[in-house]
Amino acid sequence: MKNILRAILVSLVFLLPQKMFSQCTITNATSCVCEDASSNCDLLPDITISWYGLQTYAGGPTEYAQTGAGADDGHLRVTGSTPNIGYGPFTVEAVQNGMHWFVCGTDTFTAPSTQTFVCPNGETAKEILWQRIYHKDHGTMSFRDRIAGAMTYNQGSMHVDDWGIMSLRIENPLEPNPLNWSVIGWGYKQSFCLMDYGSCSTYSGHCRDDQSVFNQGTTLLNADFPNFGLGNSYGCSDVEQGCSVGYTDIYSESLNGMFIEIPPGTCNGDYWIVYEIDPHNYFEEQNENNNYTIMPFTLTLQDAPGNPVSTISTDQSTIVCSNDSITLTANPGLSYLWSTGATTQTIRAGAGTYTVSVTTYCGTAVSQALTITSLPSPAQPIVSNDTVCSGYPAHFSTTGNSITWYDANGNLVWTGNNFTTPVLTNTTTYFAVDEVTNTGAIANGGKTDSLGGGSYFTGVQYEIFDALKPFVLKSVQVFANGAGARTIQLYNSAGVVLQSGSFTIPNGPSRVNLNFNVPPGTNLRLGATGTPNLWRNNGGVTYPYLVTDTFSITGSSAGAAFYYFFYDWEVEVGGGTCTSIPASANAIVQTCTGIDPSADLSENLSIYPNPSTGIFTVDMILPGTGAPVDLKVYDMTGREVFNRNLQNVNGKRVEVLDLSSFSKGVYQLAIFIEGRRYVRKISLR
Repeated sequence: MKNILRAILVSLVFLLPQKMFSQCTITNATSCVCEDASSNCDLLPDITISWYGLQTYAGGPTEYAQTGAGADDGHLRVTGSTPNIGYGPFTVEAVQNGMHWFVCGTDTFTAPSTQTFVCPNGETAKEILWQRIYHKDHGTMSFRDRIAGAMTYNQGSMHVDDWGIMSLRIENPLEPNPLNWSVIGWGYKQSFCLMDYGSCSTYSGHCRDDQSVFNQGTTLLNADFPNFGLGNSYGCSDVEQGCSVGYTDIYSESLNGMFIEIPPGTCNGDYWIVYEIDPHNYFEEQNENNNYTIMPFTLTLQDAPGNPVSTISTDQSTIVCSNDSITLTANPGLSYLWSTGATTQTIRAGAGTYTVSVTTYCGTAVSQALTITSLPSPAQPIVSNDTVCSGYPAHFSTTGNSITWYDANGNLVWTGNNFTTPVLTNTTTYFAVDEVTNTGAIANGGKTDSLGGGSYFTGVQYEIFDALKPFVLKSVQVFANGAGARTIQLYNSAGVVLQSGSFTIPNGPSRVNLNFNVPPGTNLRLGATGTPNLWRNNGGVTYPYLVTDTFSITGSSAGAAFYYFFYDWEVEVGGGTCTSIPASANAIVQTCTGIDPSADLSENLSIYPNPSTGIFTVDMILPGTGAPVDLKVYDMTGREVFNRNLQNVNGKRVEVLDLSSFSKGVYQLAIFIEGRRYVRKISLR
């Protein structure tokens, strides 16, 4: 139906008087115009979303009550109109060199364009999309193709994924960007057919130069586009789709998925509809900042005032380190008052108990208390600065449980309590961090053994489970038919990989240490990719396998009669690793004065025997100021291997160094005093 209407509209458009540029085509750029008025440019599209189309098409949005006993109960149906007001066509293709490119989980497959493809596990495949960008070089037209998101098939048509996000929001007068306003309810037009539904003149008012402000923007007609009609007469094809310059695609509110879910308990009142397209910026455009529109809307069919709701939510664990905090979010409202005194919708909170009072159009309510518990964090390490001469390393030491050292860019440079820097020529800052692992409660669950009917299975299947709280899946038991590497993955309910690991597994029974961090959620998946060749049961299976208050294994991808691969789950709840506040360590580099290493130091410093088998006598005559003296030995990589601090040195001093445990080779002996350095090479044989 949509294609028939499009054909009629396209025919009418070309009967209308309009400004035509017949030589501007996808094969001839002679009359094409560049945005910057040059003769060499990419002709980029600019896809927008129309507040006028949202407001007027099919009479505007339609609200449904929560309890009308219909399929649209609690829905707010909306229309999306997406004009291309750019200088080039919006072309999307699914075929490259006669091949489709498919994604199953994290694996990529290719198949001829004439061949039907299904993922190895039987699921519908995602297909990689290619955006074609046309390029004008004087009169010559060329193009390049780039990967841009994915698509799925829907009733024989190619539908672009992650295209439209609709939401109902409460206006925040202090926040100029509507995309940051509080969300009441969401709607997702995850698949969208792109086509030339009609021109900007046909749908006057849909195409505007500013859609981000309601009731604003200058209306654009066909004659306002120098490259009007540049494209390929796009339809809802499974090979190529798009939107020509000066054309719009329209998805009516009557079509599948064109609605916002209004949550039960939402109160009548004044809201805003916010509609965003290409939210992840998969596609290249002239302007990536004009892909949303807004319009006001008043709900009149929802709950009457007097039924206020207040809740606190977080997408993080409520167990935190003592020096850390998490984000708490109240349900959307007109105003907020937290038990801390804060008046924003979200707060950062550490260990403690919190409530929030939320005022909506229904009235004011106070939430149930939410408690955040803490794990002990280690104390901040104590590190003293080190002053060294240019061309030498610095040495730092500290105490702690498990010390890691980082440079100023956050790169890990050393592990251990003692850290010798590389050779330095400039003052440099490092950071020491301590960490401690707090053990949580251990629980076991799932099918405890492989008893019952079954066999080794080489296909891709998985167990399905609910995580009632965050936990660490420490290990599982498997039964392997042959030793080798297996890839085990944790997925969310949509099949997105959350964690993955390759594990070397011996033949027969063994325990695999996964250490997967599992978030709260329903219908999570644990599976093995490739050809697992692991034992699965088709007898002796009784779902659910429940560990109270932690997780429940509810079934498998092949149904309730099968149990796949992973037995006797070992989980840890309430533990975690906590880190200290970083401690800075400054290596202060100076240009040292005094006796140059190449000078004759025989009157001041003598070392004997040199070479030596390990015992060196150091005979020094140094200024009798009583200043401390550092005697250090470095290997030829600049690493400090010996350090002795001498106090109250007055004139002559004899020190015996025992380096007999060191490897044979050449070392540097350096004496530091009052900003002066004395250096000699010593040889250990």
